[in-house]
Amino acid sequence: MKNRVRNLSFALLLITLMLSITPIALAKTRQSYLIDFIYKDQNNDESFGTSPKDTANAIEILEEFNAYLIEVLFEGTKSVDIPDLKDYLFDEIQTMFNTENIDIYKIYHYLKTLYTLEPSQTLLNATLQNKIYKYINNTYQIGGGFSPTNTSKVANMVSTYYIYNIFNFIGETVENETIHKTWILSCNNTDGGYGGNPTLASTLITTYYAVYLMSELGTVNDLANLVSTLNYFKSLYIADSNNLVHYGGYLPDLFAEIPLLGSTLLCVEGISLIDETELNVTATSTWVIGRQNFLDGGFSDWAEGIDQSYSSISTSYSAFKILQILDRLVLLEEDTFMVEFDFLILIIVLSVVAVVVVAIFLILRRRRI
Repeated sequence: MKNRVRNLSFALLLITLMLSITPIALAKTRQSYLIDFIYKDQNNDESFGTSPKDTANAIEILEEFNAYLIEVLFEGTKSVDIPDLKDYLFDEIQTMFNTENIDIYKIYHYLKTLYTLEPSQTLLNATLQNKIYKYINNTYQIGGGFSPTNTSKVANMVSTYYIYNIFNFIGETVENETIHKTWILSCNNTDGGYGGNPTLASTLITTYYAVYLMSELGTVNDLANLVSTLNYFKSLYIADSNNLVHYGGYLPDLFAEIPLLGSTLLCVEGISLIDETELNVTATSTWVIGRQNFLDGGFSDWAEGIDQSYSSISTSYSAFKILQILDRLVLLEEDTFMVEFDFLILIIVLSVVAVVVVAIFLILRRRRI
């Protein structure tokens, strides 16, 4: 009787030990969960998500982690066929010009993806490059800035940002830089921010675009009021360390109550261009890591009344980019067992239990013999 109780206790102890070890053995890095999430949104044509922007963001993440080819346990190989993706991107750009349905925002993201895959300004054939150049050159406005189409006569900050970068992608020079700088400065408002044009109120995204463009066209010191613009970004920061959920993030505007990954990225990028010492690296990176989603491995924004909302490539890219700017990508190398308990894990755990039980049975049977 005593031996039987001892054997039973030993068996229960062994099963408990094996069950406790199983999650540790299944743990992966935060980076691995993020990469797995990105591949879940891969399409048959090698693109990602639902938009050219999603593809550009996904490829930038995979490029950073050299994850164009990975082996996933029980799932086989996940990969990007780079030649096929390039062909897809070229075809999409060419189709826009063939159908005369041109979208500068799509062109920007297609070119950004191509440039990430192969950082060269000779990717496009001469004919297609000339078509792009001719189109964007006709969006130039005499008073400065660029319009969203070659038929529009009104420049705005968003289209100016995208077209300026398209010029860079195709290796062409933006002419009359002084006129563009003057136009950007005319969009400055008394709150330190910048509007979409000289008549509009400030927004976070147009303020960031203005700071970026001024840094590219000259220097951020050329901003109308450097300190006011810096304070515009800082005013959106959640500085209350007692606010455990939101501390370290940045609001999308002064009327908002919840910081978002997208708005935090814009603020972090803007502040880093002006004075990176004004960033609270530890608080913001900790807040970002806290937004990794145990449901799918990506990153998601916090929503009132919802424990976990599903991630998107956009929010995951924002998290990745914030950590990259803050030089905290190393945090993604941390091992974590964070994805919800699924059928694969259930099968593994039950298999472990079965093996242990069979092993104990065989040992006890042998001892009886």
